[in-house]
Amino acid sequence: MRSRLTPLLKLFYNPLQAMADISGQSSYLAGAVLALIASLLYNGSLKRHLWQMALSPAGGTGPSLRPRFSPFSQVIDSVSPVLFLAAVFVPACLLAANLIQRRASFGVMFRQEYAPVASCVCYAWAAAHLMMLIPAWVLYDPSAAAANPAEAAARLLALRLVPLPYFVFLVVIGLRVALQLSYGRAVGAVALSSLSLLALPLLPSVLFLLTSPFLLIIVIILLRNILGDALSAQRSREDFRRNLEAATLNPADSSAHYNLGLIYQQRGQFEDAKSSFRRAIEIDPQDTDSHYQLGRIARDQGRLTEAIAHFDAVVTRDSAHSQNEVWREIGQTYFQAGQLNDALVAFERFLDKRPSDAEGRYRYGLTLHRLGRNEEALAAMRA
Repeated sequence: MRSRLTPLLKLFYNPLQAMADISGQSSYLAGAVLALIASLLYNGSLKRHLWQMALSPAGGTGPSLRPRFSPFSQVIDSVSPVLFLAAVFVPACLLAANLIQRRASFGVMFRQEYAPVASCVCYAWAAAHLMMLIPAWVLYDPSAAAANPAEAAARLLALRLVPLPYFVFLVVIGLRVALQLSYGRAVGAVALSSLSLLALPLLPSVLFLLTSPFLLIIVIILLRNILGDALSAQRSREDFRRNLEAATLNPADSSAHYNLGLIYQQRGQFEDAKSSFRRAIEIDPQDTDSHYQLGRIARDQGRLTEAIAHFDAVVTRDSAHSQNEVWREIGQTYFQAGQLNDALVAFERFLDKRPSDAEGRYRYGLTLHRLGRNEEALAAMRA
């Protein structure tokens, strides 16, 4: 249980790493439970006077003047947003992300990415509501509603909406990590998927329809088929990861550590990825693949000297590693470091072997432009 709560706490001070941990674990059930508990606590703080009246003895023998209040209805009110997130908002996020950066059909993407994205969304909902719990308790006095109902209603509506900005912020980070999107594309995906919130007022009517046993059975069958495939695919991925972790117990198997590092790298868990790659190098000092991935991670994190050291280790052992792409990575690293002449040499070495590579030609032309050789830059980009 502690492993499920740690990422929730980390969302308050290191959301990027927290989302990497959440998407890696894909703890969607724990996320749904935490989102439900957070909704119950937040809604309960806004209606605490009604809870107190419902749980206190009636007193007297005359007719009760209490407002009608059903604790069960409040539980349903808290469950409804969580169901909406799982059934509507998460699929909308996946659809929007696939429209912005198409990688596969929506069905394939849904099966592969539903569990990690749902986990991120549920944890984001829980964190956003828990963060606003104390301010809501302090700023809203439900017992004063009778004195000024209009002002109390406006304040209540505002407090219901207050957690949403932080929720949206966390969802953007979650999509960035879980789907490997740029921040711009993640913002666009969240903006498009937020249109699904227009259907939120219809949720009570849908839940009312589900009081029909016949319709409820149909919905359960449909959800079992749709979500069952997604969750089964996620379980297969988790089984594969666990098998790899078990394989790393073999002290002579560097490939298991390398493959495990690739999984961590894909999920954005870069510290775990670096540990796996370093362990692979300890086992096999000639492992160029691990040096290559460590170089890419170091460059992306701005540690350019370390990146060059890893890339040098690669070309010392295999100058044509990864179909000569190591030279493009070296050129880009030197370019970021401002060592333009060294970058130019690396790009020329790469294009000598891969003359039709569009990205390499673009980077080469950009380097020439930065050196003031504009005509050569234009010719390189047009080639």
